[in-house]
Amino acid sequence: MDKAPFIKQLSSNNRVVREKSLEALQTVLVSEPFMKSKQAQYEKLWKALYYTMWFSDRPRPQQKMARKLGELYSLYSSVGDNDSDEITLSDRAFLKFSRAFWKVIALEWFNIDRYRMDKYLLLVRRVFFYQLKYLQTREWNEELVEMYITKVLKHSPLSGSAKIYNGIPFHLIDIILDEWERLVSKRDDEFEVEDEITDSDEIANLVKETPLAQFIEIFTDLRKDYIVSKGVRNKIKEDLLTDERLVAWGVSEPTEEKAEDQEEEEEGENPEDEPAEEWKGF
Repeated sequence: MDKAPFIKQLSSNNRVVREKSLEALQTVLVSEPFMKSKQAQYEKLWKALYYTMWFSDRPRPQQKMARKLGELYSLYSSVGDNDSDEITLSDRAFLKFSRAFWKVIALEWFNIDRYRMDKYLLLVRRVFFYQLKYLQTREWNEELVEMYITKVLKHSPLSGSAKIYNGIPFHLIDIILDEWERLVSKRDDEFEVEDEITDSDEIANLVKETPLAQFIEIFTDLRKDYIVSKGVRNKIKEDLLTDERLVAWGVSEPTEEKAEDQEEEEEGENPEDEPAEEWKGF
């Protein structure tokens, strides 16, 4: 694997070379010998793919490349038994490939300059979406979802470790509900989709059939852990757990604060209430 020519070519500064090697990779990635490779091999591969994105310039090519790299996770759906209740070889390869991405991103995050940050934020968004999409393809297999949460998300991006730069969990907090909604509604951020679901009630019903609550529990636990950065805990509280979609989708109940605010509003709208007399000073 280390000697395969296309691995070095993935990080070439020549666009044609990168694209050809990326095409070659699609066959290798789902081959049985590679799927049985150790975790270190997947990490070396994602390090090369990281630089594939690094050398991708201009907005449109960057969007295209981020999507291509995310779609690599969908390859495992084409070679695995999606109806199996057991953890398959494809599932294990998917987990190793997923874990490798987050480890490389965590290691390289500090080195991403402000001129390249936007494209890596997009890459994280696309990869996270296609990782969720694979789980959806596997019909949210309970054991696989649990392994993804514990061996992938809790292992690196949402571990709460001080070694993980806050920008990574911050971004996941910002995108998780958007990407979950995009997943169940079949919406595409780049192309028009004929069968896109737009009805909010239907989307809510579809979300209820997914394990979103298990993923939100990761953030809930982080918020309660005082070893975790205060910035991360505050962002979870203010930007995620207060999102109205969680209530609409049946993932959480209205908070006491919201309930009290609602009661005050209802009391204020009561026509029988007399307006308070204006104070005119001494």
